[in-house]
Amino acid sequence: MAATETHSFFHTSAKHYFIAICSGLLLTVCFPRTGLAFAAWGALIPFLYLAAHNHPRACFTLGWLAGLSHGLSLLYWITYVVNRYGNLPLPVSLAVCFLLVAYLAIFPGLFCAGLSWLRHRGLPWLMAAPFFWVTLELGKSRLLTGFPWENLGYSQYSWLPVIQIADITGVFGLSFVLVLSNVLLFALIFPINSQKKALTRIYSSLLLIGLIFIVVGYGSWRLAKPKAHKASSFRVALVQGNIAQDTKWDPAFQKTTLEKYERLTKEVVKHQPQLVIWPETATPFFFLADQKNTETIFRLVREIKTPLLFGSPAYRRKGDLLKLYNRAYLLDGSGMLIGYYDKIHLVPFGEYVPWKGLLFFVDKLVQATGDFASGKKTVVLDLLPAKIGVLICYESIFPELSRNLVNGGANFLVNLTNDAWFGRSSAPYQHLSMAVLRSVENRVPMARCANTGISAFIDSRGRILQVSSLFEDATMFGKVQLGEGKTIYTRYGDWFGWSCLVLTVLGFGFSMIGRGKKKKA
Repeated sequence: MAATETHSFFHTSAKHYFIAICSGLLLTVCFPRTGLAFAAWGALIPFLYLAAHNHPRACFTLGWLAGLSHGLSLLYWITYVVNRYGNLPLPVSLAVCFLLVAYLAIFPGLFCAGLSWLRHRGLPWLMAAPFFWVTLELGKSRLLTGFPWENLGYSQYSWLPVIQIADITGVFGLSFVLVLSNVLLFALIFPINSQKKALTRIYSSLLLIGLIFIVVGYGSWRLAKPKAHKASSFRVALVQGNIAQDTKWDPAFQKTTLEKYERLTKEVVKHQPQLVIWPETATPFFFLADQKNTETIFRLVREIKTPLLFGSPAYRRKGDLLKLYNRAYLLDGSGMLIGYYDKIHLVPFGEYVPWKGLLFFVDKLVQATGDFASGKKTVVLDLLPAKIGVLICYESIFPELSRNLVNGGANFLVNLTNDAWFGRSSAPYQHLSMAVLRSVENRVPMARCANTGISAFIDSRGRILQVSSLFEDATMFGKVQLGEGKTIYTRYGDWFGWSCLVLTVLGFGFSMIGRGKKKKA
């Protein structure tokens, strides 16, 4: 036990509070827009320092404070969304953001406290750190509908040699590597065994070099490896309509909106794409239900003789019950409906109110989106040679949805989104960064079509080939190489994350059994 260790919230030094706040901010700079990916390899050293010098209860407070600092600086844009589009007063919007961040901060609090707990029982707490961190990320990604926004591994999205291991382990494997790097650097800077400092530093240095060699070596091999078969190319055009969120649903602007999409689409079809894509809810009306505006879409498709994939609100009536859906439609070049997909993972409090029986007093924070029902199954839309898996809005941050689509036959992912809610904050850049990993995990390309940006083409190795600017009318054309085949991750999913969970439970179980035996003695 360290001589400087403190035992309670009230006796924790001001220096440690300062370290906690700074460590949270250091985590934030790893992600867009700052995007200092290299910082993630050492950003958790302050967490480990706090765990080495404080009692578990004090560690939970410090870890929670670090998580709060990180969450507020990363997710500040939630206040803007709730205030601007939820029509809630600024103090209430700030409170909403704070409550979400306060919940998410529990996980780094548990991380810091858990490591201190293991250390007090004489167990290899540093060795347990990567497994415990991944376990907590898995919990954050699954509990209460899940919110895996910018898990640690996503910070590396722009470092292509590093992220290639995601086709084996998923994004959790990247998080594991980063935490292990932090552990080795911590042991290098603050050797635990004072009698063997030199030996500890030598071992830590060698292990760190070995870790980097394995990860980067595998990534470089994957990037240099030729494809096992000659993939079919598929010509795709994206249309970024840049429709202001304030006017998007105003009936007076319906005609103007459709005219803009028609004009931009006619410009981009000069490249002879095999598919034109419009973003989420591109049509500001119920497609197929609004006869006049629906006919405008049909007429355009027949004129350009090119299939069209686009987002539209939809509804289904069953007796007196009306259900709304966030839907993507695919029309062929003659205007015939090939199929559609209803969004499965809805935004809680934005598109629906979860646990209505319990939260009967809570209304939607973003009223403009409506009270939507969830789609029941993944759908792969067939437009040979492409088999298209659609992800609507923030479905792209949930790895299991993309994996289910690829297992269902998809060789091309399309993310339709409307990031106009986020304004010019860092959120659109963060949203894009997470989409990159979906392509690497499953080795399938992605086209991302956004209302106001960021639209992009991403290849199956995570390269962002083209990207649009925010809040600009834009069209993009690209040739995508369709999917290479199923990966280990596609076949077995988050096996790595669940393995870390099992090992973490066993480790903490052993520590509690050991404590009980000591008490009896």
